[in-house]
Amino acid sequence: MGKNDFLSPKGIANASKAKGLQKLRFYCQVCAKQCRDQNGFKCHITSEAHLRQMELFGQNQSRFIDGYSEEFLKEFLQLMSISHRNSRVAANVVYNEFIANKQHTHMNSTRWTSLTEFVKYLGREGIATVDETPKGWFLTYTPEDREEKMRQQSQKRKQRAQEDASARDARLIEEQIARAAKERADRGATADAEATALRRDDDALQPAPLLFALGGAIDKNKQKRKRVIEPNAAFGEDDDDATKTRAVDMKKESAVASIARAGMAAAAKKILPGPNDVTIETSIPWLLPNLVVKITSKALRDAGLYKKKARVVKLADGGFVGECALLDEDLKSTTARVDQAELQTVLPAVGGRVAVVKGAMRGKRGTLLSLETESFRAVVDVDGEARKFEYDDVCKVVAADA
Repeated sequence: MGKNDFLSPKGIANASKAKGLQKLRFYCQVCAKQCRDQNGFKCHITSEAHLRQMELFGQNQSRFIDGYSEEFLKEFLQLMSISHRNSRVAANVVYNEFIANKQHTHMNSTRWTSLTEFVKYLGREGIATVDETPKGWFLTYTPEDREEKMRQQSQKRKQRAQEDASARDARLIEEQIARAAKERADRGATADAEATALRRDDDALQPAPLLFALGGAIDKNKQKRKRVIEPNAAFGEDDDDATKTRAVDMKKESAVASIARAGMAAAAKKILPGPNDVTIETSIPWLLPNLVVKITSKALRDAGLYKKKARVVKLADGGFVGECALLDEDLKSTTARVDQAELQTVLPAVGGRVAVVKGAMRGKRGTLLSLETESFRAVVDVDGEARKFEYDDVCKVVAADA
């Protein structure tokens, strides 16, 4: 058995020394090599491989430093989002957890020379909330909420679809009205041309003859006039000129009005919900006991309740106001009365329990089967049947003693 064999006492000792975190000052970030002592580090920095790497580093130092800085920031924030999400924690505690990983990016290879400078950078860029205390620097990292982002995208998509439909319907109505006006103008020009061709100038200078009709002729004319006027009973038989004027106006307006009414009816059919759609009225309460909701009232920001999750304990004001108990460990005993307009629904993980809060199935409970991110719908098992709901129509529910 040779002295370099991994089963030899020396090989076993070397393997045990290589385990775990070693001194950071003997680590070469450029070569990604950890040395056990000062002698090993000195031998490494004088080696040919290290000198070649340093020669490449010297050609473009800013690119290497920026790359290491981005990696350090990404790994640090990832640790914060997993271990200390939405919680206030000391910067030294997070840094000790970060450097416990043997393969982490070392700070001495980044643009920040100390942890204090890095923490100040996070606060200056608005990445995290930082505050200095006699016990040191503290961090509060609040990453972007994925559920809220998906809800905002769903609302924007619906608004864009409604705007596109309204603009298209308005354009169609305008085109129909313009086409009807053009046809009416063409008919009017044709009628004027025919009348001009039949009228003589000398007839216009002569007074109109007076005609007298007796007996049956008057009755026959009245009968003809009655047949013309009967569809519109609001006009009298004596006002012949007014009746004819109104009848002509009605004939002129009927084409445009009918086209406009047809366009408005088509637009109403597209905008109004169908028989299978659920129409949500703002005057209908959707809160239910034991729902898990998110507080979106900016008035409660100073109290530290903004964007906090809570459980609805009981309802008030006809169901429009909920008395909410905070789920945060630091605010476990805190309760607040919040209007439903300043609360948002929360979706659980797949397999969690949900309650239908809006629509005809309000109050039904089921299990979340999956999420359709493209159509922004949640598939829920209700009474043994898979049904699809909008994200805002269902909400996470917990037991009463939770």
